Amino acid sequence: MRLRKAAVSAGLTILAVSGLSTTAQAAAPQIGGSSKFGPGPGWTLVDNYASRFECVDAGQQYEREGWKYICWDQAFTTQLWIK
Repeated sequence: MRLRKAAVSAGLTILAVSGLSTTAQAAAPQIGGSSKFGPGPGWTLVDNYASRFECVDAGQQYEREGWKYICWDQAFTTQLWIK
């Protein structure tokens, strides 16, 4: 009984950790990209924003630091890319 409980606990832990690592990999920023997925080579995805206003606001902060920025409109989000 103890062995079964330990095996189930270990199995659930492995599933939880593998689920978290998959999510983290999917959320990793894309570097470069093509016209379908981003503005082009050399641009780095910073974050996704719910509105274009939020993206421009964040992009202007990067611009003050010397970066170029683009707010790339997608279906339900706006992506901030910097170069």
